[in-house]
Amino acid sequence: MPARLAIGWHSIAFLAAFLLLVALGWQGKRTQEALLQTNRSVSHSLEIITSVQAIFSSLQDIETGSRGFILTGDPTYLEPYERGLRQLEGNRRSLQRQVEGRDYPDRRWFRTLDATIADRLEVAAGNMQTRREAGLQAAVERLREAGGHLLMDRLRALLNAVEQHERSHLAAASAAVARTTERAQQLALIGTLVVIGLFLAAFWALQRNLQIRQQLARSAQAGEARLGALLQAIPDHLYAVDERQQVSSISRGTPRRAPPPEAIEPLLIELLNQTDEGALRQKTWCELQTQRTFEVRLTPTGLGDHLAIARDVSELQRNRDSLHDQQVFLRRVVDTDENLIFVRDAQGRFLLCNSALAALLDVRPQDIEQRRPDEVPSAVRLQPLLLGDEELAELAGGSGDLRSTEVALTDAHGAEHWFQVVKRPLRISTRTCHVVTVAVDISLRRRMEQMKTEFISTVSHELRTPLTAIRGALGMLIGGIAGHIGDDARPLLDIAHKNSERLVRLINDILDIEKLEAGRLAFNFGHHDVRALVQQALSDIQPYARDYDVNLRLVGADESLSSEAMVDPDRFAQVMANLLSNAIKHSPAGGSVTVDLRHHDNVLELGVQDQGPGIPEAFRGRIFERFAQADSSDARQRGGTGLGLAITRSLVQQMHGQIGFDSQEGHGSRFWLQLPLEEQPATPLQRPTTPPARAAQPDNAALILILESDTHAAEQLAAALQQHGYATLISGTAAEARRLLQQYDIEALTLSPALDDENSAAFLQSLRSQHNYRNLPVLIVSLQPQRRDDDDDTLRGGAVGVIDWLHKPIDPSRVMDVIRACLQLSGHRPRILHVEDDDDLRVLLARQIAVLDVDLSGAATLHEARELIAAQTFDLAIIDLMLPDGQGTELFDQLAQSVPPPPVIIFSALDTPIQDDRLALRQLVKSRHDGDELARLIQHLLQHWPPGHTHETDEAHP
Repeated sequence: MPARLAIGWHSIAFLAAFLLLVALGWQGKRTQEALLQTNRSVSHSLEIITSVQAIFSSLQDIETGSRGFILTGDPTYLEPYERGLRQLEGNRRSLQRQVEGRDYPDRRWFRTLDATIADRLEVAAGNMQTRREAGLQAAVERLREAGGHLLMDRLRALLNAVEQHERSHLAAASAAVARTTERAQQLALIGTLVVIGLFLAAFWALQRNLQIRQQLARSAQAGEARLGALLQAIPDHLYAVDERQQVSSISRGTPRRAPPPEAIEPLLIELLNQTDEGALRQKTWCELQTQRTFEVRLTPTGLGDHLAIARDVSELQRNRDSLHDQQVFLRRVVDTDENLIFVRDAQGRFLLCNSALAALLDVRPQDIEQRRPDEVPSAVRLQPLLLGDEELAELAGGSGDLRSTEVALTDAHGAEHWFQVVKRPLRISTRTCHVVTVAVDISLRRRMEQMKTEFISTVSHELRTPLTAIRGALGMLIGGIAGHIGDDARPLLDIAHKNSERLVRLINDILDIEKLEAGRLAFNFGHHDVRALVQQALSDIQPYARDYDVNLRLVGADESLSSEAMVDPDRFAQVMANLLSNAIKHSPAGGSVTVDLRHHDNVLELGVQDQGPGIPEAFRGRIFERFAQADSSDARQRGGTGLGLAITRSLVQQMHGQIGFDSQEGHGSRFWLQLPLEEQPATPLQRPTTPPARAAQPDNAALILILESDTHAAEQLAAALQQHGYATLISGTAAEARRLLQQYDIEALTLSPALDDENSAAFLQSLRSQHNYRNLPVLIVSLQPQRRDDDDDTLRGGAVGVIDWLHKPIDPSRVMDVIRACLQLSGHRPRILHVEDDDDLRVLLARQIAVLDVDLSGAATLHEARELIAAQTFDLAIIDLMLPDGQGTELFDQLAQSVPPPPVIIFSALDTPIQDDRLALRQLVKSRHDGDELARLIQHLLQHWPPGHTHETDEAHP
């Protein structure tokens, strides 16, 4: 009786649970249908919103295209307009079709929409027709008055009303979905709890039933339980093949449906009939119906039948295929990249490399991968890209990266390549990290930079040389060398001369910009008094200001405060010239340009204030850009290249300063630059004490600065000069020489052809470009002292005096002044050597000095010049640096052999050759004179230095 009651209760519980599950299923179906209905409603509303937005987008395309055509007159701007017209009607029909059966919008709304769209299209068409017929101004006026924006606002309101209506539908549908979902969740929770309770009750009833029958079927139940657990735990499908080769399934509880025995039977019979007894009876089989892949294995049981196991390997096969696809994808991606890409593990093996790397070594990627570099013979070429084992492990253990700006490699064909390398850790897991290396080929960029450098040098020579001829010829014509110029011809010559000057400034500015970007513009920094540099700049630009009838004033220059900063005086002068010339050009006649100096903590601020119209608001963001002009017509009247302020900003930044401006339209502009002040040195340079050899010399002895990196040779030359009555200072570097030139009243300078810290030609050119030292006697002296352990410790060397360094295009008046000064001391008919490869420049100089009683010999090459120097002596040599067969400085050797050597004027179309060893001053002939002869030669050159060309300074410092 109790057993029957237990069985009855568990049946009732299962029946109730089943009915409850059916009820939950029916409720779930209703919920699903409600959600699907709501989803369709939401989709419909979204389609309507999309159509509304598409109509508005088409209207915007029409608006954009019409406005673009009105503003530019370019028909290509009509493409959005035409596209919008084509799409508008289709979107309109789509919207009407979608809202059929809905309460909103109605027919009246569509009529209003169509009428408004028609009005807007009519306005747009009229505006474009006006643009075609009457021009931009009329079209703009019609556009302003036609009311197109009001129509667009009305269309926007109409479309927004539909969109808001549909969005309210969406909100209502979302709320309904939320309520339905909440109710379904509540019912599901309640039903789940009830089912659990019923199952617990059924379990309790079954438990009691099992306890009652446990004694009767203990052994059978235990065996059946073990077998069921075993079969349920195995994820594979089991089949039995009896002695009659009949196949039956013995799997129970498998998670996925097993192939039916009749489907797998042919395969099992095939495995059963294999004749090779030692072979493993196993095969991969694909079920045609489900496209699942199984690994089938047949094993005898020893009782005459066989057991077959079919394992579903579909997911494994898909993973294998996916992994293979990913490997192929990764291979194709890295092979597509032309940069070198490879990945190495912590042991240094190549896990991956692309075809570009393999092509560099002339091998295949598979010949490199899974190998260490020492296992690949050609990998020795990659040594600059590889890290050692310790560095590789360190990078793999960190999170940073390693970068190399330039790494040189040679490929298998002997071609050199340059790469920019980045190495980064590639973390796979917490314990595995590889290193990925990407090398970007920058060989083309390096070649382009080299071509750019060569282009700048070529432009410097090939443009400046003909400009010299043009400028000089025009200057000579204007000066009256060809006779009287008529009133009709003079304005034309003045125009040509003025524009040649403008072209010179443009070329110089362009070359300065290019050199600044390439980092090749020379800077000679030193401690300089900015106040003095500003005063010199105002003095230099005074004639230019007088041409514009503008006054220059310096205010706020408190001499009690330090104004010393680390600047390049030449580049600072260029900055001041640009700022002052701009201020002068933009100031009215009779106006003033004010320069002020202010101190802010450790910063010196310099301002240049004009009285011009100010800078327009729209132009202020581009004022420091290249070729920037606020008003092109005004710029043509005032002159200028539009590069001055761009160059000025770059120069100020290179001098560690800042530049900006303050401007108000109608009230002028103030450009300011700020430079960090330098602290005064604790122990200023002192004039060296007089050595014993100078004890009897007067205190006003001429002071000569010896710039020579060989200290022993400089001391020997100083001793020789002191015996001839000179005071001397010795400097081993160009930077120190600049400080001494500012500190003392130097009356002459001897310059070594080879310096340690700077190119000698660059130092000489920089010196001659400064007004204070333009006429300083400069002697290029090459010294060759014997070694200290030699018996003969005498000084030997040679010297050449450099009168000036003139840039192309040159100022003809300056050339004449220098030549006249050089020839005033000549008692005979002077002979001048002119070395220049340009025939026009030689003719121009000959015409220019025709008024002088001189013999001029011209040479186009070094070979011709050497023959002339060997045949006769010259009183003056004018030498161009760039000649077809070499550098003009190569003639210094031969000129130094003349007694005395003639002074030299250097012509150059190039700027300071700081990084160009080809333009280094050639070594003079060594062992030409002993120490005493060399000192007398220097004394002779100084005594016969052209009159009027001594360095005018105040009395010497004590």
